[in-house]
Amino acid sequence: MLRWPLMVILLASSFSRVCLAQTAPPATPPEQQQASSATSTATAAKSPSANKVWTNDNISQVSGSISVVGDKRNQKTDITAAKSADPGTVSRIRQDLQKLQLQLDDLNRKLISFKDFQQGETVAGGDDENSKGYTRTPVNQQISALEQKKKKLEAQIDALVDEARKKGILPGQLR
Repeated sequence: MLRWPLMVILLASSFSRVCLAQTAPPATPPEQQQASSATSTATAAKSPSANKVWTNDNISQVSGSISVVGDKRNQKTDITAAKSADPGTVSRIRQDLQKLQLQLDDLNRKLISFKDFQQGETVAGGDDENSKGYTRTPVNQQISALEQKKKKLEAQIDALVDEARKKGILPGQLR
């Protein structure tokens, strides 16, 4: 019974010491206090000469020119017309994109067919795979292989579109 009140008293005294240590101002010599007050007045003197933000109320006090966003008189750069792309390059990229898109469409059709088969539905499509014979590869492995091919084809399509964009070909020219 005697331990409990003693522990409370010790805890309260240590807590009050910590609180007093945190709230007590650091002891600084008077010379440092005078130096710090001198530097604070120097910075206060510099702050009015800093950039001023003008509002509608005091815009009449501004001297000099005012920059207005969208004002055509203050433009420093000329906007040049985009160069037209080489027609041969446009047709080559368009043909490559069409070929890759056909491959991607065929791959998507096969993926749908395999997923339907995996879910137990009947597959009523005549694929070219029938003439090649049977395969012992499980359906889920075939699906994952087709999905990897799909990712590669999509990456190739993205690379062609990026190439066209870098050469200045508009997206409408590739359709």
